Amino acid sequence: MKTMGFRKFITLSLSTVCALSLSSCFKEEPLNAECDIEQAYIHPGSWMKLWFTNASDTLVNVQSDQDKIEFTMKPFASLKKQAPMFRLTPGATIQPESGSVHDFSKGPVTYVVTSEDKQWTRTYQVSIKKGQTTMPNEIEFEFENAYLSKGYYNWQENCNKLDIWATGNSGFKMSNSSSKPEEYPTLMIEDGHRGKGVQLTTRRTSGLADAVKKPIAAGNLFIGQFDATDALFDAMKATKFGHPFSFSAKPAKLEGWYKYQAGEKFTDKNMKELDRHDYGTIYAVLYENIDEKGNAVLLYGDNVQTSKQIVALALVGETRDDNGKTAIGNTPEWHHFSVDFEYEKAIDPIKLKNGGYSLTIVSSSSSDGANFLGAVGSTLWIDSFKLICK
Repeated sequence: MKTMGFRKFITLSLSTVCALSLSSCFKEEPLNAECDIEQAYIHPGSWMKLWFTNASDTLVNVQSDQDKIEFTMKPFASLKKQAPMFRLTPGATIQPESGSVHDFSKGPVTYVVTSEDKQWTRTYQVSIKKGQTTMPNEIEFEFENAYLSKGYYNWQENCNKLDIWATGNSGFKMSNSSSKPEEYPTLMIEDGHRGKGVQLTTRRTSGLADAVKKPIAAGNLFIGQFDATDALFDAMKATKFGHPFSFSAKPAKLEGWYKYQAGEKFTDKNMKELDRHDYGTIYAVLYENIDEKGNAVLLYGDNVQTSKQIVALALVGETRDDNGKTAIGNTPEWHHFSVDFEYEKAIDPIKLKNGGYSLTIVSSSSSDGANFLGAVGSTLWIDSFKLICK
């Protein structure tokens, strides 16, 4: 228990002073009323055999509005004796205990966190699933399976039952919490090229984001993870690109449909108008997810197209943005694209079959949106992507 001490100087007998000093010379601070899991993690053990990547699969940073926590192990790993551990808000306790062993093969395990003042509790469902890593030679991403959660759209693409798509919507919510689902940067539309589609729009954020020079949020959709806890302070590290896959053949081509309309005023981090034009971007990256020292590798917003781990790139677009990168200009009607992966390194066939490569597909309404440069209102519509391996 934390204490704050001060001596009461009063003219009493020595015995009275002693009694008072024992009973009331310390004033207690209020007990903490928070009861959150801030981080969940599992000791990886022989992680290369059981986990896809040590860094991202054995540790979960839990958002404040999140009550479901999920880990993903390799298909042959046993779920029967796993012991998740938790970092809690100060003073909180958890049942079952952090580090206790449970059988996750039968479904989620329920954990209850109690605040230090014993007045509040929160219930979490913790699950461990087995990921399927094998990719067929052709896979279509139709974006039909959109759902609302926490006030914004999310996507499940049943690529061998893997939930692989992420957006920055949870980061936008931190500064624009009262927004309706259709006001978020990334949302579902009913009239895609074929069935439902995805609309990515560069939005204006609020004063909270302005204070840290992040006045816009580009609409994005990518294979990977988004960590909203980093969004306001280290946005480049908030976007974690890629998911490990094993392929029977190497990725050769990315196809799909898009249309695009740039916003009117291109602005910088201070919302000062610049003499630039906004562009959309779609690209795919294949990279080695283990470095030469055996460490797990993830790509982030600052190196997703430049890392030395990159093996191949597929860049969509008929023009170049102001940074000289392949990009998408105004396209009022649905436009079909088909681009080849350009290989920078030779493929290791054994590594290819054993999940040694990660793949990401990235779409954004502002090609320089990761640096918070773009035009509010810029909109990229996407639908019906296909990855072809040969």
